[in-house]
Amino acid sequence: MSRFTRIKGPRPLYICAAAGVGVAVYRLLKPESFNASLHPHDFAPYILVDKQSVSSTNAIFTLHDGFGVPEPDSIKEARKRGVWSVQAKQPQLQIARAYTPLPSKPDEVDDEDGHSLRFLIRKETGGEMSTYLHRLPAGSTIELRGPTVEYELPQDVKEVVFLAGGTGIAPAMQVAEALSRSPGSKMHLLWANRRREECEGGFGDEAALDASGQQPSWWKGLLGLRQHSDQSQHLGTRKTGSKGLIVRELEALKERSQAASGGLNIEYYVDEERSFIKPGDVVKRIRTEPSEGQGSRLILISGPDGFVDYWAGKKLWVEGREVQGPLGGVLAKIDLKNWQVVKL
Repeated sequence: MSRFTRIKGPRPLYICAAAGVGVAVYRLLKPESFNASLHPHDFAPYILVDKQSVSSTNAIFTLHDGFGVPEPDSIKEARKRGVWSVQAKQPQLQIARAYTPLPSKPDEVDDEDGHSLRFLIRKETGGEMSTYLHRLPAGSTIELRGPTVEYELPQDVKEVVFLAGGTGIAPAMQVAEALSRSPGSKMHLLWANRRREECEGGFGDEAALDASGQQPSWWKGLLGLRQHSDQSQHLGTRKTGSKGLIVRELEALKERSQAASGGLNIEYYVDEERSFIKPGDVVKRIRTEPSEGQGSRLILISGPDGFVDYWAGKKLWVEGREVQGPLGGVLAKIDLKNWQVVKL
């Protein structure tokens, strides 16, 4: 879902300094039409106030509105509707990339200091945008624009099976947050990671590990690499009381969902532990008794391109727009009955 955009027009003067000075200079040097708050067409300044390490490659970036204005109605509406993103600008290269904000923390409230946005960002090898962001110190100004609603959940949604790969967990958390406001809805989240450090302390509601009949890792399968059995890694290491940031937030989402809706079921899969999402894991969840009443039932997939392609086939570009394309991959071989597949 994340993608690069080349920014057109002359390069604006940009000074990255201490938060207060940076925003003051931004105000002086931007055109009169600049926005003090997030806007879908023009960039607005946000301040990087915190960067929390999740793993050796991932971090959660917390950004506050540079002028301390209240959260715009566009974000409030986007949070209710489904999956949405915000573009961040790399000023030297004049490119922008869309990132999916994480849900607000349960104890976070808007106040006179403005609102914040949080992003889970992986530092990709050779990635121009992610490398730029990870190098920025606290207090830096980052220009954002949006929000863009990538996918709007149907109003009658009853059940969701979400396949998430890596940082594809961010859209999944947005969907879980939106469904927590929908009484009677239910969500099954299957989250795959390459390493345990990405989901430290996360162990699912069912036994996710099965030493027999293992499914090859989707990225290793693409590369044609053979799997080598390592029984010592099957069960991983359970560290009592040690839970990663994302795992803790998922558990908080689960508590809120169980109190307000049909609940959130979470399963964790870790490649280095020889634990992978299998077709049977999906079949099991779409063959369960449906929720009461009629409504939409969705299978959503989000993650690296290879992950989405493996499960549902490639998305296509038609007349400059990215579209779903035909259903392919593993899911095309399963009788999905009345379940709709959406590639994010």
